[in-house]
Amino acid sequence: MSHSATGPQPTDADRSAAEPGQVDAGARGRVDGGVPGPGVDAPLFSARLRPDLDEALEAFAARGRLLVGLDFDGVLAPIVVDPTTSRMLPASADAVARLSALPDVEVVLVSGRDAEDLAALAGLPTGSRVVGSHGAQWGRVVTTPGGGAGLESDGVELSESQAGLKAELLRETEALADGVDGAWVHAKPAAVVLHTRPADPAAAEALTERVLAGPAARDGVHVLVGKQVVEMAVLEVTKGDAMVQLRQSLDVDAALYIGDDTTDEDAFVVLDATAHDLTIKVGEGPTAAAYRVTDPDEASAVLLRLVELLEASRSPAGHEQDSRSSPEV
Repeated sequence: MSHSATGPQPTDADRSAAEPGQVDAGARGRVDGGVPGPGVDAPLFSARLRPDLDEALEAFAARGRLLVGLDFDGVLAPIVVDPTTSRMLPASADAVARLSALPDVEVVLVSGRDAEDLAALAGLPTGSRVVGSHGAQWGRVVTTPGGGAGLESDGVELSESQAGLKAELLRETEALADGVDGAWVHAKPAAVVLHTRPADPAAAEALTERVLAGPAARDGVHVLVGKQVVEMAVLEVTKGDAMVQLRQSLDVDAALYIGDDTTDEDAFVVLDATAHDLTIKVGEGPTAAAYRVTDPDEASAVLLRLVELLEASRSPAGHEQDSRSSPEV
């Protein structure tokens, strides 16, 4: 069972009243309302982390070389109807930039999004590692000649049969989605994705069932079902595979992963709490993660607390007070 992760330390009465895996209402009511929403300058947090998560962050920060793996949508950025408008919360952007600047800390975005699209909109520091399409795409953020953000990667290579299968998936899925208002289909380098978030819920459910029974049931198709998303990949990769590969190739001593969707469960299950690896689920739903926070604002508080711990021990300034102070703990 995951532990709820924010708010002041609860009393025994608070614990008994809380729903499993959730932040209890009493604790949330006692938190100073300093958690910013989108567009508010960061950091403005005064929410306290729960003691168990704070202790886990301290143990993680005390390890040597660290990997910080982060999903984008629903973790660093709130879920929005139009994914092209998604942006990191200011507090999360601040935390990611500061973590990326620290020695022996590798920050990697691990997302189901197309890696090039993610690099273009996420506002990551140049040189940041990006893993897209659930592990099919790997690259680093670079500055384009026009001054924007781009991705430097080796691309995705498909066999002739895989490329043909992807083309058939695209054709069949577009035909099924045609006429369902709000549904749309996205072709990624190694997958075809049905998006139904803007659609009428009943129509979206019916369309999802038709796609799962049709193109998604083809031989050689690897299906990932997320929040109002069905991804049909012609390569078998998961976020768990990506985290294992990152952990090994970067030779880290401990890894953190924060995710919100069913596809993030693959990453949670491959990490090892006995080695001070840390897993955090954002939002509701069953999870293999050890801890839980409610939303991207609370995920920002976790990241800013990690910044505070690491800057105190690893930054050149040592224990000097940074003008961008982290949340009170």
